[in-house]
Amino acid sequence: MSTFSKQLVIPETLQVEDKTKTDNYAKFTAEPYEKGYGHTIGNSLRRILLSSLEGAAVVAVRIKGARHEYAAVNGVQEDVVNIVLNLKKLRVRLKGEGPETLLISLKGKKTVTAADINENANVEIINKDLVIAHVESGAEFEAELEIARGSGYLTSEEIRARVNLPMEFIPMDAIFSPVQKVHYTVENARVGQRTDYDKLVLEIWTDGTTTPSEAVSNTAALLRRSIMPFLPAEEAAKEPARAEEAKKEPAGEASGKLEQGVEMIELSSRASNCLKVAGIRTIGELVRKSEGDLLAVKNFGQKSLDEIKEKLKEMGLDLGMKID
Repeated sequence: MSTFSKQLVIPETLQVEDKTKTDNYAKFTAEPYEKGYGHTIGNSLRRILLSSLEGAAVVAVRIKGARHEYAAVNGVQEDVVNIVLNLKKLRVRLKGEGPETLLISLKGKKTVTAADINENANVEIINKDLVIAHVESGAEFEAELEIARGSGYLTSEEIRARVNLPMEFIPMDAIFSPVQKVHYTVENARVGQRTDYDKLVLEIWTDGTTTPSEAVSNTAALLRRSIMPFLPAEEAAKEPARAEEAKKEPAGEASGKLEQGVEMIELSSRASNCLKVAGIRTIGELVRKSEGDLLAVKNFGQKSLDEIKEKLKEMGLDLGMKID
C-alpha cells in the first residue's frame, strides 16, 4: 500500500532586503513554508517582538524646584507634565543591568535637548536632538534621570510599586521595547510546480537602540525557549547543553549562525555588494573563505575586509575556519 507522508518544507536561510535596510528598519523574507505556517510563524514573531524584548528607558525624574508632576519650574516654559512627556521619548542604550542616573545641569536662556545630558559611560543617548525643555534667561534647570532596564510597558504606578525611589523623584510611564512597529504579510511561494507554499515577509522598525536583525534573532531565541516545555523530556534536557556548547564553540552549526544569510551581519552596502559578486550567500560560506579569497574578488578592498573581520569577531567567528 502506498504511503502519503512527505518531508516538511522549511526555509534554509533568512533573507534581508539590502536596498531598503537602515539602522532602524529592515525587511526580512523566509521561504518556502508549508501552507499555513507563514501566519503561524509571522504572528508569533510579531507578538514577541512588540511585547517581550528588553530595552532601557527613563523610569523616574527629579527636577529641581518641582515636588510633584503638576508643579511648574521657575524660568522654564514647560510645566513638569510636559517635561515628563518629552523624557518618555528619550531612547537610550544601557550597558550592563543598571540602573543608572543621568544628570542635566545648565543656566541661562537655552533649548534643553538630550545632547545636554551629562555623559555616562554605561548609557548611550540615541536621539540627542530630542527637545526636553526651554529655559529662559537668568534661570537654571537641573534634573536627574533614573534609567532602568525592562521589557514591554510599565505605568508610573507600576514603577512606583516596584522601585524604591528617593525623595522628590517622580515615577514615569516607561516604554522599554526597542521595537516600534512590526508588519508581516504572507505571499505564495513556488516549490517545483506547486505555488501553494507560504513566503513570510516581515518588516521591523526599531527605535535605534537595537538593529532589526538583532531584534529578530533575540525574538527567535525567546520563541524557541517558550516551546521547550512541549518537547519530550530527553530532548528538552539537551537544549541547555546545546546552548552551552554554542557558547564554547560559537562557530558550531548548533548556534544557527552559519546557516543565516550574510545580510544578518549588518554590513555596509559596499561590503554586501562585494559578497554578492563573489556568490557568498550565507555566513557559513563566508567564514570558509580566506582573506586572500576575498581580496581576489573584483572591487573588494582592505576596508571591506577589515569591516567583515570585525563583524565576524563580534559573533565569535573568523575567516578561514575549518568547518565540517
